[in-house]
Amino acid sequence: MNKIRFYIPKVFFTFLLVFLLIGSELALLVQQKALAKKTFENVIVQQDLGQKAYSSLDAYFQSRSNSTGIPKEVFMNALDENTLADSIYFITLNGLDYLNGKTDTYSVTLDFTKLETSVTAFFNQYAEENGFQKEETFNQKVQSTIEEAEKKILLTTDTFKFSTLYENGWLAKLRKFLSLFRNIMTALFIATGIIIIVLVLFCKSQISELCYWLGLSSFLSGLLTAFPCLYVLETDYFSGFVIKDPQIFSAVVGYMQYFTSQVRNVSLGMCTAGILFLLLFAFIPKKS
Repeated sequence: MNKIRFYIPKVFFTFLLVFLLIGSELALLVQQKALAKKTFENVIVQQDLGQKAYSSLDAYFQSRSNSTGIPKEVFMNALDENTLADSIYFITLNGLDYLNGKTDTYSVTLDFTKLETSVTAFFNQYAEENGFQKEETFNQKVQSTIEEAEKKILLTTDTFKFSTLYENGWLAKLRKFLSLFRNIMTALFIATGIIIIVLVLFCKSQISELCYWLGLSSFLSGLLTAFPCLYVLETDYFSGFVIKDPQIFSAVVGYMQYFTSQVRNVSLGMCTAGILFLLLFAFIPKKS
């Protein structure tokens, strides 16, 4: 009867520890991976977003040349894959700085000097060859062409859609949630530590038993998070997303796959730690 009286609380606290470990693991990964600059940099490189953005803009300006008469080279000669990749990373950094509270506003300004020079030179040459006067209407046409091209480039290089999220007010809401999220994460860590201490006190006279309960909770928490991650990655679930623009599709899918793989790796690590604890339980001599 005395053993049962102590056994039930151990089962309860172990069950509680499983879900606290899952919550702590996911919270830590969100903080260290989901919102980390390095994560987005890896996705930009791995998915070759600069090249995809370049191809998308090349196709766009080619189609526009049929109606405007402006050759795509006027725009594309001012762009290259590395510059577009840097622009994608710059826009992403601005979004992350705003989310993490490092800046109070979100705004993005790219250097379009080469583009403006190229477009202006084309119109000036066209005007000279056809005898057009460079009046106010001419200047307005040049400026509107430049602004339209700049807007399209900004939309194309905003692969993670920070501008859209900001304009709709969702980025500000997410920023507020993240400040609350950090408090939740701290509470999860404290609660996890308390439960572990409680288990230590319950098992202070039997170290092998402590290894059993900690191993069981670690193994189960890792298994419960690793299994859905493995399923999602093996079935290539995220590739089923319907997103028209290839660079945005690659950014979103690449980001989701990268983060899921990080969760899988940590979860498998938790499973391994749990197995090691259970092996210790099996080999440590038991007290009578």
